[in-house]
Amino acid sequence: MVMSADNKPRQHNTQDDIDLINLLEKAVLFFRRYKIIFIIAIIAGISSGIFFYSISPNLYKSRIILHSSYLTNPEQIQIVDYWNELLKRGEYKVLAETLNCGEGMLQNLASLKAAEVQKVYTPENPNGFYIDATVKNNSILGELQNAIVYGLNNTEYVKQKSALRKENFRQIIDKVTIEIRKLDSIKTSIENIISNKEKNSSSLMIDVTGVNKELIEMNEKLLNYREQLKFADGVQVLQGFVPLNTTVGISLKVMIILGMILCLSLAYFISLLSYVRDRLKKRASANA
Repeated sequence: MVMSADNKPRQHNTQDDIDLINLLEKAVLFFRRYKIIFIIAIIAGISSGIFFYSISPNLYKSRIILHSSYLTNPEQIQIVDYWNELLKRGEYKVLAETLNCGEGMLQNLASLKAAEVQKVYTPENPNGFYIDATVKNNSILGELQNAIVYGLNNTEYVKQKSALRKENFRQIIDKVTIEIRKLDSIKTSIENIISNKEKNSSSLMIDVTGVNKELIEMNEKLLNYREQLKFADGVQVLQGFVPLNTTVGISLKVMIILGMILCLSLAYFISLLSYVRDRLKKRASANA
């Protein structure tokens, strides 16, 4: 019997529907047959998720914002990335010597991640950079901040640059201080002369005004040099670590879902092996 062209698609769709129904029936029968294994897997997945969540340490994240004086932001970020690599490898002794801190503090540090505050592609980025620290205990944040600042300020290049700059400022401050003392002495002498009326007061008033102006200028320079000396280190802290109570990491819900996925996958694999083994046994018996 020759079928019409209109009937062929209908027969094809009907056959597809039958195959899909058969597939669903087999799947339902498969899961019904091994339902005990899957129920156990679900319970085990929930239990394992809760268990691993309970034993996993609470993690907290905090941020420190820094400004670099001698190195570029990408160079500072590379240094922090290297520290994080040492942390991952468990090289606590090496890292503790670099940061001048205790190994116990580092064992409560999970990770360090640095990035620029604003990515500006210029040779000298005026913006700072920040470091995100993930810790197991917020109580180490103060010690960690001191360790990070120490480590960044005591690389060989930064240490030499900082020492040289501080020495230059100290020499300038000493010279300016001497000049201020001389001017103070001159001012005192002029005031004494005025009080004794040994010179023409009008000309002396001009001299006093000039000395006062120069004294003000020299004192402003002295204050400026002292300020620059105070901030002559390699990095300055713009904002320190702030302890936060909000935990980071995988939540209980996600942990339970992951546990169920793992256990159900294992249950399916075991059930599939059992099903294939039974089919092979039946086929062997039929052929015997």
